[in-house]
Amino acid sequence: MRPPSTIPQPQTLSPTVHPATPAVRHRLLAAPWSPPVLLMTVLAAWHLGRPALWADELASVNAAVLSWGQLEDLLGETDLVLAPYYAFLHVWTAFAGTSEIAVRLPSALAAVGAVGVTAAVGAKLWSYRAGLLAGLVLAVLPVFSRFAQEARGYSPAVFGFTLATLLLLRWTERPGAVRLAAYAITLGIAVSLVPFGAMILVAHAVLAWPAYARRAWAVSAFAAVLPGLTLFLAGALTQRAQVSWIPLLGWEGRNGVVERSLGVAGPIAVTATLFLLGLLALRRERRILAMACWGLLPIGLLLAAGILTPIWVARYVVFTLPGLALLAAAGLHRLSVRRATVVMLLLMVFGVAGNVAVRRPDGHSQDSRRIAQIIGPRFGVDDVAVYGDNHPSIPWSPRDIVARYLPADRTPRDALMVRPQRAGGRLLAVECADVAACVGPAPRVWVIRADDPGDPRRGLDGGKTPFLLEHYTVDQVWRHSLLTVALLDRRR
Repeated sequence: MRPPSTIPQPQTLSPTVHPATPAVRHRLLAAPWSPPVLLMTVLAAWHLGRPALWADELASVNAAVLSWGQLEDLLGETDLVLAPYYAFLHVWTAFAGTSEIAVRLPSALAAVGAVGVTAAVGAKLWSYRAGLLAGLVLAVLPVFSRFAQEARGYSPAVFGFTLATLLLLRWTERPGAVRLAAYAITLGIAVSLVPFGAMILVAHAVLAWPAYARRAWAVSAFAAVLPGLTLFLAGALTQRAQVSWIPLLGWEGRNGVVERSLGVAGPIAVTATLFLLGLLALRRERRILAMACWGLLPIGLLLAAGILTPIWVARYVVFTLPGLALLAAAGLHRLSVRRATVVMLLLMVFGVAGNVAVRRPDGHSQDSRRIAQIIGPRFGVDDVAVYGDNHPSIPWSPRDIVARYLPADRTPRDALMVRPQRAGGRLLAVECADVAACVGPAPRVWVIRADDPGDPRRGLDGGKTPFLLEHYTVDQVWRHSLLTVALLDRRR
């Protein structure tokens, strides 16, 4: 005989009520996920196309527009772990286009879905109010808005992990092959987008273990994450250069554990509030333990690992945000309505600056559109461009920025490029070995790079620095977020 489920049972509609009746429509509007979904829809649409595409988004778009054969060649050298997302975006852009709004729309829709499903999970675990609060907490986090408006796979992955959690809870209520298969497929897709998200299995194990068919869950969950983890391991073993830029964590300073951990959920005030709310919820209760394993454990494990090996990047644990929101809601719903409302208002206030910042033109870390304002009105027909493509983490971005945001008739000749980026299975352009011969007697050189050196001529690769120091002087330099542009004049 099957033991009764220990997960609170969901409310069901009366079979006598037709789905189209006003009563049902009222219940849908009054569902715990309705207000969070409405809020997230507004936030996701708010200035969706305003921030310029930054390096990672440019990598996504420029990979997506390759032919299938070219994409396969590129993935053989780099970004193998991103193959599922690139394949999806290749299909999507074929009919949606490559505008900022078009390439970010899947992430925005996924974020709206993630907020709604998070609210549904909270309601199923605790109460209507807990679900409502969980969805609202997740929606107002500035870091979540950032990924909701980014052309990468993080927001779809978050949606996948929240949906998998909801499907798991439904399976624990009534185990069955169809429900388990739906859970496994959803989980597998999410892990293929963000492999570190496989750590959510600890939380899922806590939720699934009382179920009478837990062995079936364990087998299905392992089978679900295996393809994504295999792809991740293949990339880690054969494409080490892709993560060679990640530094080791220390204890203090810019790359210290404390600062990095506080940066996961946005402003320090928001993070501290979530942490304190989570403490209110920490009781000897399986559901609380599961949310702690989702929201806190992966961050702690990756931070600890980052001290020993270069692996910590905050966006790798973005999948923990719904867990943090649910943990916070578990504490919030134990407060009175008035106190919970005050805390939510404070969270919104704390997050205002961050939510505004991520929607500025340079809100995605890189002020890419600035290139047109700098070079466009100053362009000369005899000008040439020299690119710095030795940035440790985003060496492709200078050429991508120019190709994206500078009109062709205002673009200086790429003096050193022999073969363009993403051609012949190479991410970076093949450049001329003889810098002097390829630059020639150009009267002006535009140096475009993603880093910010004191002298824009220094630190370039392939013999560029000695040549530029000898033959050119610096006329003007423009320094912006992850974009430095310098105009050099030839020595007389």
